Amino acid sequence: MALAGCGQPLQLDAVQRTRTPLVAQSAVSTGMPDRTASTSAPTRVTQTAAQERSPTAAPATRTPTVQIIPSTPMPQTSDARWRAQQIDREVLDPPQVYRVVRRTPLFWFDPMTGQTLEIGTVLGNIPVQARFRLRATGEVALEVPYRINNDFGLTAISEAVRSRMEAAGYTVSVEAFVLESDAIQAP
Repeated sequence: MALAGCGQPLQLDAVQRTRTPLVAQSAVSTGMPDRTASTSAPTRVTQTAAQERSPTAAPATRTPTVQIIPSTPMPQTSDARWRAQQIDREVLDPPQVYRVVRRTPLFWFDPMTGQTLEIGTVLGNIPVQARFRLRATGEVALEVPYRINNDFGLTAISEAVRSRMEAAGYTVSVEAFVLESDAIQAP
C-alpha cells in the first residue's frame, strides 16, 4: 500500500520501522491537547526548565479540576404556577358567597400552557375563597372552587378543557375564577 503526497509516494514500511511516536506528550499535562507538536518529525519528551536548573525539584503536579454544576430549580407544581399568576392575593376565610346577577364567564388558568380558558358561564350564588389581581392583565379576580362537571350547572364542560385539566393533574376540582365586575355583588 502506498500513499501519494507532494508528488512522491510515501512508503509505509519506512514509517512502521521507526518506533519513535510522531507526537509525544509533554512532561507537564494540562489536560489540553498540545497543538504545537509537529507531526512531520519525531519529537521526544524533555524536562521542564525548572527541573533542568534544580535536579532535586519535584515534578510538576496537575492542578485539580473544578467542576461547577449549577443547581436547577425544582419543577413547579400546577398549584404553584397558578399562584404565581396572582398578585396581592387576599384569602377569604371562611369563603364568602357572592351573587352573580348576569351571566359571567368562569375561567380556569391552565398551568401547563399558561393559557386562560373559559369553562362556561355562571349565574346565581358562588363561593369566593380569595381575591387577587391577575399578573398578566392587572384585572381583579375572584377565586371560585369548581368541582369538575358538577357545580354551577356546568355539568358537561368541553371535553378539550376537561382533558387539559386532567393533564395538569386536576381530576376532581380546580380553582377557577371570575373577573370582578358590576354583575357580581359582594355579600
